[in-house]
Formats: sequence, structure tokens, C-alpha cells
Amino acid sequence: MSDEQDVRDLLARLPSPPMPPAVRQQILARLAEQQAPVAPVVPITRIHRRRLNGLLIAAAVAAFAMLMSVTVQSPSGPVTASPAPVIKAGALYQSTDFVPELQQRFRAAPAAVGPTRTFADSRQGIQACTVAVDAYGSVLSVDTGSYDDVAAVVLVTTYLPDTQYEEVWVVTPRCGPGDDLVMRHMVYDVDNSTANL
Repeated sequence: MSDEQDVRDLLARLPSPPMPPAVRQQILARLAEQQAPVAPVVPITRIHRRRLNGLLIAAAVAAFAMLMSVTVQSPSGPVTASPAPVIKAGALYQSTDFVPELQQRFRAAPAAVGPTRTFADSRQGIQACTVAVDAYGSVLSVDTGSYDDVAAVVLVTTYLPDTQYEEVWVVTPRCGPGDDLVMRHMVYDVDNSTANL
């Protein structure tokens, strides 16, 4: 028998020491944190967004397959495309009260009456921005203005994993190829559709 095997055998016969109480408490605290309920506002960083890409792509494929199924089987004809997003202008968002202002403007702010001089002035520009920031849902609204006194655009899209929520992106006015800066990104019930659940 080799010396290495002798050492292994001796180590295997040693009793296992008890877990220190401090370590046990840390493990239990971490498990309790993981079981805590999910908050309604979920900030998402660029790293989280990359990790979610697989899930979002799978959801998009499933949604497309369902749409194709409805298109083929529906007796009333093919499903029409989703309506164009509402383009708004003049938003003055501040990070401190962003959520209530977002909800208010999403529901009540009127559509812009003229060009916004941002990517939102064309469907191609909006599509280029959604591709740049990896937004997979349908665009519901594009609100141009400022965020913390910096020129910005708030993009609200459907959230594919849970349609009761929306995905919100605060981006630059030049969002698109070569400009994928995201100032804020979150998942939130913007239209308050979960209020009566």
C-alpha cells in the first residue's frame, strides 16, 4: 500500500467536526433570503439581461409558434400585427419618483404632435433600438424627454415571461447600432393590470 493511500485511509477514519454555529446561522439566513417574496420592481443590470436572453428567446419562439398556430387554425383569418407604439414627448423624469411618473405618463400623457428628433421618429429607429438593447417584447410606448436632466427616451415593451408586467428601458435619444447605453432597466406593472388580481 502506498504512503498516499495510507494517508487517505487515516483521514477517512477521522471524525467529522461539527459545523460552527456562526456558519450554520449564515447558511440559514442565506436560505431565508432566497425564499423571500419577489418585489414588484425588479432592477435588471446588463449582466442579468444577458443571463435572461435564453429565457426571452425561448419565450419569443413559443409566442411566435402560438401566433402561427392561431393564424393557421383561425376561421376568421390571420392575426393582424400589433398596433404601432404611442410616441410621447416632453417627459421630465427624475430617478427619485420615476415609477409613479412613468405610470401617470403611460396612462395619460398625450401622443406627440410633431417629430421628437430621436430614434422614435421612425419604425426602423425604434426597431434598431430594441435590437441594440435586447428588448424582445412588443413596443407599447416611447416617451421622449429627459431623465435626471439628461436627454433620454423611455421605452416600454411587453414582458414575455409574464404579460401582466411590462419591461422598461431608459435609453439615449440615439439608441441603436453603436449606442446601446441603458440608463435604467426594470420590470414593472406599468399599466397597473395586477391591481385587481
